[in-house]
Amino acid sequence: MSLHDFIFTEKTPSKYFRHIAFWLGRLLFSMFCLAYLYSAKAWSWGNILNELKFHSFNVSLAIVYTYMAVYILYPEYLGKKKYVKFFSSIFVLTIVTYSLFYVVISNLWNLNTQPFDTRIVNIWHASVYFATAGPPVVCCLFLFIKMLKNYYFQMENKATLLKENANAELQLLKAQVHPHFLFNTLNNIYSFILNQSPCTKGLITKLSDTLKYMINDCEGSLVPLEKELKMIRDYIGLEKVRYDERLNLTIKIEGAAENKLIAPLFLIPFVENTFKHGSSRTVTSSWIRLNILIEANDLHMEIRNSKPIPSASQNRQAGIGLKNVEKRLQLLYPGQHELIIKSTDDEFSVEIKIPLQQLNVKNNTTQNAEYLLREYQSQGYV
Repeated sequence: MSLHDFIFTEKTPSKYFRHIAFWLGRLLFSMFCLAYLYSAKAWSWGNILNELKFHSFNVSLAIVYTYMAVYILYPEYLGKKKYVKFFSSIFVLTIVTYSLFYVVISNLWNLNTQPFDTRIVNIWHASVYFATAGPPVVCCLFLFIKMLKNYYFQMENKATLLKENANAELQLLKAQVHPHFLFNTLNNIYSFILNQSPCTKGLITKLSDTLKYMINDCEGSLVPLEKELKMIRDYIGLEKVRYDERLNLTIKIEGAAENKLIAPLFLIPFVENTFKHGSSRTVTSSWIRLNILIEANDLHMEIRNSKPIPSASQNRQAGIGLKNVEKRLQLLYPGQHELIIKSTDDEFSVEIKIPLQQLNVKNNTTQNAEYLLREYQSQGYV
């Protein structure tokens, strides 16, 4: 068990060991002070024995005082905002504790038999010790540590809640991509079925591969970049057959995509938006330019398309796909991405830069092992 787990765990018996360690530390600190005190002056075994009894009793008294204050009075009164009752109870508890403290030291050092002036001095020293290192001070230290630990738990729970909310929103945005993409693709295939086109079989095959990718690989937070690029090629293949000679399409992909990870279904909405709001609304010939540059730790993508005449696209929005991607960018890559969207009278362009994560094949993490197993299975090796 790590030190962090030992400090913050709420499991038994570890939390009991943590309490025992705290009180043993308090007792050892007293013993250290005792050893230092008697190393500098004459001492006797009788005095040392009395000191040991005194410090042991003081720690025992501090334990009772602390647990009554922290685990009984604090939640019962202060936790319910009953401030008068809480401070009154603490005052009574402190007076009772000091009375027991005084009785014990009186018996240990026979204060009642000492001269009056000596007794007053010794009582003063004992009272100063009680006020500076006695049960109330130890209780404050114990409570301070407990409050720090509770604050840590609150911050951790808050961070977990924010992460869960972000993940839930991310899953919702990603889920919206599926029906949006499938709706457009099925419409394309349906039009070819009506025309009894020989390309229908190939289109269905590409759609099948796309669905397999969505179902098998897109459940995780990251997917291999190679598969995301293959999905883009399949989608462009579906659209290219649809537009035939009316579309001038140029695709340029540079760089090594191996062993790199990206958020699933992240790039396809940009491509889909280009076809939906560009080529599909142009009666005459249209053009699309897609450039992807893969560097060591970043991906740069620029996609440009011709726009239809203003009358056909006036007051039209970019669509749910592009809006979703902008939201996902904020959730997945806050402060790490670049997105530039430009629109002129005859051209629409998007430039994006996002970081890529490396797939560390050498370190057999769970994620890497699962990915490799799926790869081998899909290729028929397993």
